[in-house]
Amino acid sequence: MLLSIHVKNLALIQEQEIEFGRGLNILTGETGAGKSVIIGSVNLALGGKADKSLIREGEDSALVELVFSAEEEALACLRKMELPIEENGEILIQRKMTTSRSISRINGETVTMKQLQELSQHLISIHGQHDNQILLHKQKHLEILDDYAGDQMIALKEKLSVCYRDYLEGKRELESSHLEEQDRKREADLAAYEVEEIENAAPEEGEDERLEARYHKMLHARKIAQAAGEAFSLVGEDGGGNVSANISSAIRLLSSVSAYDDQVNAFTEQLTDIEDLLNDFTRGLSGYLSDLEFDETDFSETEDRLNLLNHLKDKYGSSLEEVAAYLEE
Repeated sequence: MLLSIHVKNLALIQEQEIEFGRGLNILTGETGAGKSVIIGSVNLALGGKADKSLIREGEDSALVELVFSAEEEALACLRKMELPIEENGEILIQRKMTTSRSISRINGETVTMKQLQELSQHLISIHGQHDNQILLHKQKHLEILDDYAGDQMIALKEKLSVCYRDYLEGKRELESSHLEEQDRKREADLAAYEVEEIENAAPEEGEDERLEARYHKMLHARKIAQAAGEAFSLVGEDGGGNVSANISSAIRLLSSVSAYDDQVNAFTEQLTDIEDLLNDFTRGLSGYLSDLEFDETDFSETEDRLNLLNHLKDKYGSSLEEVAAYLEE
């Protein structure tokens, strides 16, 4: 309820204070007496447009003060905005306007226009000849309808609120179940893909180690062939080497005199063993060189297979044994 208005230096009014009683209060007077100025001062104090031309001629400022007895809605609004509340529950709104700016205060605290306008919705409703300002505030529409419907509507509103909360909860649970189902489907699809990937690769235990050795051998095949070939040339008869022939000649010489000394006979036997080892070595090296052929297709297939096995180990385990265990799971 509006308790009083204090207006100073506004339009035609030098200074005026009006106190209102409970019930109906009527301002009367002839045209131009200042009734509209009083109503306009209320609008101005509650956040209306500040026009410096409203300042009384010869003055440098104008002041409007309104005092309200506040109801709980208005007090709640003050608490929400963290503004001071007077012990008597009254709300003092002041707006001072100068030629350069205007300042608004609520209970002595400077506030913004937005705060002032928000509070005013809980204090007063101004009705003109052709308008009702409260109807312009959309947030008031439901409140007006609820007040009109009375207690019966309050019960229905509470019931509707419960139903709506239940609906929202059911909607959330349904959406959650759909998400869980989608997650399960994604996990099942991923598991099926992983099983297919491993089964199609069909890795064998130890296959990666064998392929790794083979790959490195093929990767350095030319260098290996050159070194092994030169070694064979040095010791092999077919390669023109003299080692085998020299050993044979040495054995014949020692054999011719071994009957005269047992120690010479022992040397002959040792040299014979060396000759046998050398023959085994040259035969093995010769076969190795025959098998040491570089095939580009074979090398590419080996490399691709090794890459596939390493890919499986990167995804499912550090070894093929762990990959197999992952498949079993």
